[in-house]
Amino acid sequence: MNRTMSLTLGLWLMLAGLAGSTDALAGSKVNVKVQVVHATKSHKKVDSRLGRVSKHLKRLGYTGFQLLESEQAELTAKGKKKSFAIAGGRRLSVAVLSKDSERVRLRVQVQGKKGKLVDTTVSIKRNGFFVVAGPKHKGGILVLPISARY
Repeated sequence: MNRTMSLTLGLWLMLAGLAGSTDALAGSKVNVKVQVVHATKSHKKVDSRLGRVSKHLKRLGYTGFQLLESEQAELTAKGKKKSFAIAGGRRLSVAVLSKDSERVRLRVQVQGKKGKLVDTTVSIKRNGFFVVAGPKHKGGILVLPISARY
């Protein structure tokens, strides 16, 4: 085999290896967990089920936090969105936009009776979480801690 063919074959194998690892990563699933938390200033109770998320919630300027719901879904990269019914007659939708070995980008939407209340894209570190402050709810707000594991 001559030098040009060797270099060409080596480059092709390297690119094929990169493409293969990207495709394998793109085809894998992301386990998304969404918590729906009622944040209020009317009390100082913090729901123990919130665990490690509770210290981050306190930075929002509220004193009380109650976990209302917790939903999980396995989503494929660039797959269909998953919707959940949440407090106040609202719908929450989550979809994977992209991901790599370090981060996943999710589109998060909250739909109310009168239209979209939240429509945002978040970038979450692998096996990390992000907190989205949502709409008003019963004298406080809904807060949506979203975790992504893959």
